[in-house]
Amino acid sequence: MKASFSLLVAGSLLCVTAAWAFARAPIGGVIENVELTALDGSKCPLLSNATANVFVFFKPGQEHSRTTMIHLATCEKEMAAQSVRWVAIVSDRFPKAEVEAAVKETGIAMPVLIDAGDALYGKLGVVLSPVLGIADQDHKLVAYEYFTKVNFTEVVRARIRFLLKEINGPELERVLNPPAATPSVDADVARRRLKLGERLFQTKSYDKALENVNKSIEKDATVADAYALKGQIFAAQGNKDAARGAFAEALKLDPANASALEGMKASGK
Repeated sequence: MKASFSLLVAGSLLCVTAAWAFARAPIGGVIENVELTALDGSKCPLLSNATANVFVFFKPGQEHSRTTMIHLATCEKEMAAQSVRWVAIVSDRFPKAEVEAAVKETGIAMPVLIDAGDALYGKLGVVLSPVLGIADQDHKLVAYEYFTKVNFTEVVRARIRFLLKEINGPELERVLNPPAATPSVDADVARRRLKLGERLFQTKSYDKALENVNKSIEKDATVADAYALKGQIFAAQGNKDAARGAFAEALKLDPANASALEGMKASGK
C-alpha cells in the first residue's frame, strides 16, 4: 500500500513539474533579455526583435537532448529565410569540448549560449532538460515544449508558424490536439511486412527482405524505420548509392532515426 501511494505521489509530482517547464516564467510573462557568453566567446543576447524567438535548454550527452537538437536543426534550415531566431543554452558545468562535439553531431547552426552558474536556469525556474521556449517579438513567453517522440517537430513548427501568422488558431489546435488515428488494414499489413523484412534481413535473405520492406512501404509510406531497413539491405548488398537514398528518405520522416543516421555515416555521407 505504501509503495502504491509513493508511486502515485511521484507521478503527481512529475505532472506538476511538467506543467511548470519554466516555473518562474508564466505563459504571457515577459522574458528578461539577458546577455550571455556564446560558445565562441562573443557576447550574445538571449532574445531579439524577431517575430519568433526560440530558445532551448539542453545537456550534451543526454539522448533526448541530442534528438531534440537534431529535430531543431531541421527546423532551422526550413525556416532560415523567416523572422525566427534560435539559440541554445547549456550549463557551464559541461566542458567546452563536449558542447562543441554535441553541436557538430546534431548539426545545429544556432548560437550556443553558456549559462554561467546556471543563473538563467534559476531565473526561469527550469527543472527538466531538454525544454524549449518560444517568445514573441515583445519577448512574451507564448509556449514551451518538452521533447516527445511523437509530433515534436510538427508542434514546434506549428507554434512558430502561428506567430508568423502563417496559420490560424484552429489550424494550430489541430496540430496540438490531432484526432485519434483509426488503425487501418493497410497500416497493419505494413507493420507485419516490416517485421518479416527485419527477420529476413537478420538471416541474410536480402532479396526476400527487400521484397517485404517494399510491400510495407506500398501500404504505408510514412514509417521511417521501413526506409532505414531498406537502406541497410542495400548497404549489405553493396549498393551504397541506393542505401544513401533510402537513408535520406528515412531522415526526411524522422531526422533522429538512429539506424538511418548510423547508416548514412557508414556510407560516407
